[in-house]
Amino acid sequence: MVIQGTFDVQVTPEPPTSEVDGVSIARVGLVKEYHGPLSAKAVGEMIGARTPIDGSAGYVAIERVTGTLEGRRGTFVLQHSGVMTRGGKQLTVLVVPDSGTGELRELRGQLQIDIVDGKHLYTLDYELPPLQG
Repeated sequence: MVIQGTFDVQVTPEPPTSEVDGVSIARVGLVKEYHGPLSAKAVGEMIGARTPIDGSAGYVAIERVTGTLEGRRGTFVLQHSGVMTRGGKQLTVLVVPDSGTGELRELRGQLQIDIVDGKHLYTLDYELPPLQG
């Protein structure tokens, strides 16, 4: 299944924990709200490294998503791994295997994030077996 929607994100940056030769490492708190077929709230944390070269950085993040996916209620965890090389972006966001709960218990998938005109968009390509009932 493939679904698409939008999300809002609030970030709470913390001061860098380390800075050496212009490369800083810092933590950021995340609060998100997903809209569309994924109707959910998420909380998470990101750790990023910023270099002195404009547009080059990297980050990892974990977020717990709580809500409904096409009407099925539960939670799951997303794991982010992103790298920017002088403005070129590479991002992988995966559903952590076996992190689903409730009706999302066997969820597997990958999330794509796009930002268009300042609007955050998601595409979730996922697998979820039918409910037993």
